[in-house]
Amino acid sequence: MTGARMSAGARARDVRALAAWVIALVASFVHADAYAAPRVAQRRPAAPAPAAERPSRGWSNPKALELAKEGIDAKKRGDLALFIQKDQASLVLEDHPYVRLHVSSCLAGQGRFKDALIAARDALAAGIRNEDEDLKRAALARVQELLPKLAKLKLAIPNKTQGLKITLTPAVGAGTSIRPSQLKGPISVDPGEYTIEAVREEKGDRYLFRERITIDEGEEKEVEILPKRDHLADEVEECLRNAKTYKERLKCIEESTTHPNVHVGIDVSAYTDSTAVHVLTPAINASVVSPTGGWNVGGSYLLDMVTAASPDLVSTASRSFHEERHAASLNGGYKFSFADVGLNGNVSSEPDYLSRTLGGSISTELNDKLITPRLGYNYSWDTIGYRNTPFSQFSRALTTHAIEAGVTFVMSPTTLLVTGVSMGFERGENSKLYRFIPMFPADIASRIPAGATASLVNEERLSFRPREFVPQQRDRFAIGARVNHRFSSGTLRVEERLYTDNWGIKASTTDGRYLHDLGESLRVWPHLRLHAQSGASFYQLAYTGVVDGQGTPVEIPRYRTTDREASPMVAVTAGGGARIALTNEKAPTQYAIVVSGDVMYNRYFESLFILSRTAVWGTLGFDAEF
Repeated sequence: MTGARMSAGARARDVRALAAWVIALVASFVHADAYAAPRVAQRRPAAPAPAAERPSRGWSNPKALELAKEGIDAKKRGDLALFIQKDQASLVLEDHPYVRLHVSSCLAGQGRFKDALIAARDALAAGIRNEDEDLKRAALARVQELLPKLAKLKLAIPNKTQGLKITLTPAVGAGTSIRPSQLKGPISVDPGEYTIEAVREEKGDRYLFRERITIDEGEEKEVEILPKRDHLADEVEECLRNAKTYKERLKCIEESTTHPNVHVGIDVSAYTDSTAVHVLTPAINASVVSPTGGWNVGGSYLLDMVTAASPDLVSTASRSFHEERHAASLNGGYKFSFADVGLNGNVSSEPDYLSRTLGGSISTELNDKLITPRLGYNYSWDTIGYRNTPFSQFSRALTTHAIEAGVTFVMSPTTLLVTGVSMGFERGENSKLYRFIPMFPADIASRIPAGATASLVNEERLSFRPREFVPQQRDRFAIGARVNHRFSSGTLRVEERLYTDNWGIKASTTDGRYLHDLGESLRVWPHLRLHAQSGASFYQLAYTGVVDGQGTPVEIPRYRTTDREASPMVAVTAGGGARIALTNEKAPTQYAIVVSGDVMYNRYFESLFILSRTAVWGTLGFDAEF
């Protein structure tokens, strides 16, 4: 008796070990590939009841048992569709392993071997969990019977997969999208007829591959994906005829589409506001992108022509001035196998200010391109001078280290989430050398109202006016997130940014726009932006000073500014734009006109001279892509 019991125990252990191995094997077949079918029931109890309390053959839900019996009756009548319907309804009420085993047999009878394997595997797992030897043997036999019937499909795909969309569609039923990154090995499919379609669009051209195949039980088949245009050049046709291997045929197609995308744009922007500041900015930009080569390069140039007569300048008896600012930038990048690397640089020059920036970034694609982390760094060094004075005679320096890090998440085919954090560390001259700060006696300063006019300020202030002076260190920190969601005829983009710095300013900025497609040639968008901030810790509406009997200053605040952008304020921007395509979307050269405009209103709560500013900004641009 003891030997018999030991032998039975050993056999049971062997069955359990074999069953566990088979479960892992089935999981690798039906879940590790891109074409795995869903489970037949979605609700599962959090944990099974102990075998002593709930035998695996027992039922706790009478309705589930009734549905299962109705399913068996339907199977006896040969109505497999009704059988599956009844059993699935039973599984929703109670996840019974014997019902899963019944479903497996019916699915196999319909040739749905993948679904049948999933159901049999779940029944086998339940048999092991509940120590039900009969269920284990039956489920194990079913799994061993079904595994050899699965077919294997190997898809050979191009090395360059950007923009490639592959769909596998059975003769009956909906197609399934397969990401190229999922095709590291063969995929398991049910035997039958399939249509394989691969599409790639580039510069208005559509490259298509479509092939119908039949694959038998247990068969392994390989299909070469070779997207191409409907009409190929003669040299490409000849290249394909002479090609001996898939790599050679792929080379014929890819080499004919390696021409880069070239984009050129020119635009003119204009700005004016209620403080008599006017700016006119013509600009030009260009970029070249090679989708197959993995490289890109671009550059821009703009000219700012500024006329200013703001209250800050008038109040200090400075005349209005005209000046120009030239700004040029250059950027480029290359896509390596492990990451995208980019470099950028720009130079901005005006009569009394020279700014230079160099930087770079790196990003990589993870989790089948669903997650893209990015890290960037920029270093700027500015030389600040004084009007009509060479830098060699007078200059100040300002350096900035800017670091940004972010992650882009593809939440769904229509939703994109971009998150990020940025830090900036400024060291050097942050003061405006042209700004002089009015000082008031202590008994007068408290009575100066917000928005006090230049004449009132000049009447009440002390005779001396020190230059603006702010801290020579500024550390900025910001976090933000942007959501892009694509609807059937438009895209919504909403962005939120929270900011703080060691000057004590805290700010929130919310920006949103909805880009709506009105046909193939016209896209319009409304735009709304809200910004609110606190003031710098050292900012005051009216600064106090102390003078001696001769009017010589003996005490003034260390930090002082009348910069409204450092004061408590709110800003509202509203506007919109439109893009008008001048050519068909499939034309080899694309032309478009872009028009946009915004009205901006700023409200300052503790500012001299003005309490609000209204500005208008507009841009008219022309784009060409070929």
